[in-house]
Amino acid sequence: MQAMPLCRHSTSPTLPAQPGPTAVRLSHYVVARRLAPRAANDNRRPRAVPAWPWAVMIAAAPALTAALILAQLI
Repeated sequence: MQAMPLCRHSTSPTLPAQPGPTAVRLSHYVVARRLAPRAANDNRRPRAVPAWPWAVMIAAAPALTAALILAQLI
């Protein structure tokens, strides 16, 4: 074995190089999965309804009510 200068990792020139992968696997690069296929007559939403529009309406309701009451008093 022959040690590289200033390096604790030794290399062996007698070993052949490791062969690389023969094919590129797409699964190594896919981060998010695709939605499952659905029938053409399936009219359901693909995901659950988001909750933020309801939260905005619930948070704005007291302010709008107060504004309407003040508008009637003026």
